[in-house]
Amino acid sequence: MLYIMTLAEMKSVLGIGDTEDDTVLSLWLETIQGRFDQHCRRRFLYSASETEYFDGGVTALYVHRWPVASISSIIVDADQAWSSDDALATDDYRLNNRRGSLFYGTGGVQWPWSPQSIRVVYAGGFVKSDGTVADHVDDYELEALRRAFLLQANFEWRNRETLGISQVSQQGSSIQQGAQPSLALKQMTLLPEVESTLQPFKRIL
Repeated sequence: MLYIMTLAEMKSVLGIGDTEDDTVLSLWLETIQGRFDQHCRRRFLYSASETEYFDGGVTALYVHRWPVASISSIIVDADQAWSSDDALATDDYRLNNRRGSLFYGTGGVQWPWSPQSIRVVYAGGFVKSDGTVADHVDDYELEALRRAFLLQANFEWRNRETLGISQVSQQGSSIQQGAQPSLALKQMTLLPEVESTLQPFKRIL
């Protein structure tokens, strides 16, 4: 699913007026979105209900989808029964919405340790599926992400015949039947300008 920029928006930028390349172009753009997530160590797409599990034994827990819009529940349970009766009260933890970090108690102490004993259910992410900003995200931040996405996608598409993407034909119009995105596409490095633009969005622990 495309959410940073739509297929129609990218086709307009690339000057593509027909639907012949839609399948391969959509796959290409989705792969770039995944590489952005991997590079920034986060998931940009907003989710209204996300569940994550942690071991504890650290001062801060960092969720994958941030900023955090809301916390539905946090349960600490070594037995993993996840009873709602064991959910922490809102004054039992501290949340940094913008960074997606959770602190136990008033902060400064470690979360109780036990393998996968902490369950966090929350809503969070950077951009919604319709391309609008999520909570705690400014419009200019989304525009920076979109610009980085446009730069990378435009470069790769216009240079696709020299980048070793075996699934794309010489006309860039087809993918081999049943083929997965090529290893070259998944491992392609990001442009220096794109990496620089993405730097403020990276998870740095």
